[in-house]
Amino acid sequence: MTNIIAFLGPSGAGKSTLQGFLDIQPIVTWTSRLPREGEINGVNYHFTTNDTIMQMFEQGLLLEFTKYNGNLYGTPVASLDEVILKGLLGSIIVDCNGASELRKKYCERVLLVGIYAPEEECIARLKKRGDANALLRVSTYHEEVQAMQKLADITINNAKENWNRSRKLVQLFKKPC
Repeated sequence: MTNIIAFLGPSGAGKSTLQGFLDIQPIVTWTSRLPREGEINGVNYHFTTNDTIMQMFEQGLLLEFTKYNGNLYGTPVASLDEVILKGLLGSIIVDCNGASELRKKYCERVLLVGIYAPEEECIARLKKRGDANALLRVSTYHEEVQAMQKLADITINNAKENWNRSRKLVQLFKKPC
């Protein structure tokens, strides 16, 4: 039985947008970066410090953590375990390291969904939402797509011309009422 739908892929591919179409409570991860305008602590991320994330990892409270652009991002074990123990369906956005650790610990309980779009579209999407680091964020685009293709159970081409198909496909992952 699948309890966790994990989205992975390069920045700007549309992971968060497609995750929103699931109408499933997302599993909120931890980060040491500052909140962006409009982000809410406990809703978008749990915002904290690098030291706190390292302590949480050492205490076994985080499945894994990744350092990106000087900040740490971590996946909370308790939230994942709660979804599984209650027989719920949760969704999470992870990088390839997070996806690999999810697969190791939770095996068939996880569906890894790779999301990608052409590199130029990812850059344009990031710039459109005001991301000043758009080029930096896609500097690892090719490595991320390659790793995603190795890890993902299914991949979705979320290019602009495929948008409606991508949305409909993701909605198939919802559990029936």
